Order: sequence, then structure tokens, then C-alpha cells
Amino acid sequence: MKKHFRKEQILKRKNFLPTLLLTILLWIFFAGLVYFADPQTFGAVPLFFLLLFITLLFTFSLLFANSRRGLVISLSLILFFILLFLGVGNILNLILILAIMVCVELYFSTR
Repeated sequence: MKKHFRKEQILKRKNFLPTLLLTILLWIFFAGLVYFADPQTFGAVPLFFLLLFITLLFTFSLLFANSRRGLVISLSLILFFILLFLGVGNILNLILILAIMVCVELYFSTR
């Protein structure tokens, strides 16, 4: 019985070291993209937002130890950054995005 419980506990344990290393690697790639890539080149802006989303997703998933919460926060930040890029990002949009984020989190946490 104890041996079975130990095996089950080992299977449930999350290994954070590979995720941490991947997150650090993604931040290095993101910094390299910001520093070395010319924003006028084809595909630099979508690549920037995609890499930022993946980096924020892994970072917030590690910080909160919850993938859903990391996804919600990453999506809301990326949405606001895209609005800033388009020139319509203001404090009202930020408040509305945060309110939607809180509502989504409350909906999924009570479910």
C-alpha cells in the first residue's frame, strides 16, 4: 500500500526545473529579438507578440503554479500591448481588460 502511494505521489509531482530553464531561455530569446531585430522587417512585430505571449505564459504559470491563471494573465497583457501598439491603449481599456480577466478567473475558479 505504501509503495503504491509513493509511486502515485512521484507521478503527481511536478518537475519545475525544465520549465524554469525553458522560461529563462525564452526570456533570452525575447531580449535578443528586442535588441537585434529591426521592427521594420517582415514578421518582426507578430513574432514579437508571439514570443512575448509564450514567455509571459510560462513565467506567470511558474509564478502562480497554475497554468490557467498564467494563460488568463498572459492573454490580457498581450491584448493590452496590442492595443498600445495600435494606438488605442489607454487606462480605460486597461481597466476593462482587468475586469474581464477577473470575471473569467472567478468563473473558472467557482466551476
